[in-house]
Amino acid sequence: MAARYARSSLCCKSVSKSPSLTFFGAAGEVTGSCTLVETEHARVLIDFGLFQGAMSQEQRNRVPPALDFRRLNAVVCTHAHIDHCGRLGMLPRLGFEGPIFCTEPTATLLPMVLRSSANLQKMRVEEFREGTGPDAVVLDPPPDSSLQDDDRHEDPPVLYARGDAERVSRNLVGVPYRVWREIVPGIRMRLHDASHIIGSASVELEITHGASRTRVVFSGDIGPSGETYLAARGHAPEADVVVMESTTGSRPIGTHAPDTDASLREVIEHCRHGRRTAIMPTFSVGRAQVLVHHLAQLSREGLLDDIPVYLDSPMAIRAAELCVQHPTLLSGTARAMIGRGHSPFEFDSLHCLWSRKHSLKIAGRDGAGIVLAGSGFCDAGPVLHHLETALGHDRGFVVFTGYVLPGSMAESLANGVAKRVRINGTELDVRARISRLQGLSGHADADQMCDWVAGSGHVPGLVVLNHGDDAARIGMESRILAAMTTKVVRPACQDTVALA
Repeated sequence: MAARYARSSLCCKSVSKSPSLTFFGAAGEVTGSCTLVETEHARVLIDFGLFQGAMSQEQRNRVPPALDFRRLNAVVCTHAHIDHCGRLGMLPRLGFEGPIFCTEPTATLLPMVLRSSANLQKMRVEEFREGTGPDAVVLDPPPDSSLQDDDRHEDPPVLYARGDAERVSRNLVGVPYRVWREIVPGIRMRLHDASHIIGSASVELEITHGASRTRVVFSGDIGPSGETYLAARGHAPEADVVVMESTTGSRPIGTHAPDTDASLREVIEHCRHGRRTAIMPTFSVGRAQVLVHHLAQLSREGLLDDIPVYLDSPMAIRAAELCVQHPTLLSGTARAMIGRGHSPFEFDSLHCLWSRKHSLKIAGRDGAGIVLAGSGFCDAGPVLHHLETALGHDRGFVVFTGYVLPGSMAESLANGVAKRVRINGTELDVRARISRLQGLSGHADADQMCDWVAGSGHVPGLVVLNHGDDAARIGMESRILAAMTTKVVRPACQDTVALA
């Protein structure tokens, strides 16, 4: 590398013409990923994601970052999760019509995600004004008022329309992994497989300033070590500066991931012997494919012959199809199956539901079964009518499979706290069996993140922690400093880090 990291400063506003990073989201929080890379002659935005959570968080999306989008040269999107890509649809109205670089699978997935987001925004406003919007509230015990919305009188935000999503989609540029490409004068880029979801990437930038060059790596979201349904990822490339996610930084040291197949076997047996249908709130891109892949393996072992599995998410179905179209990004087992003409995401008892009509038809069904239903946050989507029919009955069975938002009904249910809830206007005493399936995180744990950043054998001069709350970032900082001699900073939103 031509230049080494020499000096870093953290300030509210950069006045130097040296290259810099400014954080407009996911700095001290999990969502809203958005970072500006600025040099004397170029401006590149890494991700433009939605803030998620309570309505007060969502209202933040109305206010774009304090930068001149007309002067942006390019945007790079790490992957098609909404907290990294969800505000891309705003770009045309903000004055940016330039290229948006991403991996080739992400270039296929993003148009679907943005169109779906635009349609949902429109529908939410209509439902809000008509009083028919999704309703998921804990009544007993009363929720913590500090975590509740105090501005429900405002319309949900409409950030862009379907036409904006289409305009953005026409500007997507799919780039192969591990190939250098100059994206603006003085900045070239290389993408690395992050094995978080199909098409996810870490972004390596080489920035030329004067006679010097600085390598900056943005982790994006990093998947766990080893193969899942995706191929095993590599380590971070050698870099002067690493901007690293810290989602799992506060998790206890020494915890071991449970055996997912064993946990799913228990769910299946409970469904079979109790003649219950397990409702699994599921994220459509990533978590759904993990679950279907595991269930397909168990089906091949003969454990699901008499138990139907319903995948109630069109987006999840399309994402699985996209995985099959890119076999080189999948695990060795999955590639071998595809080579034999079989999808690793299909099995005899799997039923894919494409419409609300079909979803409503199976809601409240009797007998053993499994329903994987969006949304994973239990704030909208088909999962709500499944929960409405399951929670109030002794034979109901709900299995949470992922992250739940603090202060939400999903969190209260998953933690076994909720006694009475209201879903879409119907009040229910919680009588269903509730359990939580561990070991399915799409994020590397804290130790694996440290291994990822140290894997090249080169110690970066600076590690910048984002995409995590303060507890997670402090925990990750401690681990990094124990493993290597470097400088670690934890920027706040709108802070600037100078690179030279």
